[in-house]
Amino acid sequence: MHDQLKGQVPVAFAVVKDQARVATAEMRAALEKEVMKTVDDSLGAIARPGHVHFVSGLPKTRSGKMLRRSIQAIAEGRDPGDLTTIDDPSTLEQIRVALGA
Repeated sequence: MHDQLKGQVPVAFAVVKDQARVATAEMRAALEKEVMKTVDDSLGAIARPGHVHFVSGLPKTRSGKMLRRSIQAIAEGRDPGDLTTIDDPSTLEQIRVALGA
């Protein structure tokens, strides 16, 4: 996503198997810190996401490929493009809601 200071910052979308882990704002914040620490430990602070959004699913095609360009387009306020092959359109709507788009 666009950032005024850095130009662009990574944003993460994580699928939570147990929704009880993100039931409250405090629990979401704790899990977000855990995700950021994991990224720091494995990839370094340069790859740390600016924010972690928790969703119940990620947008994929019927064959199982992630729709990364569509996610990025929504994050940047652009048209997500051709979505005729999307498996579950509600997942893309979750991305929009998470980003406030």
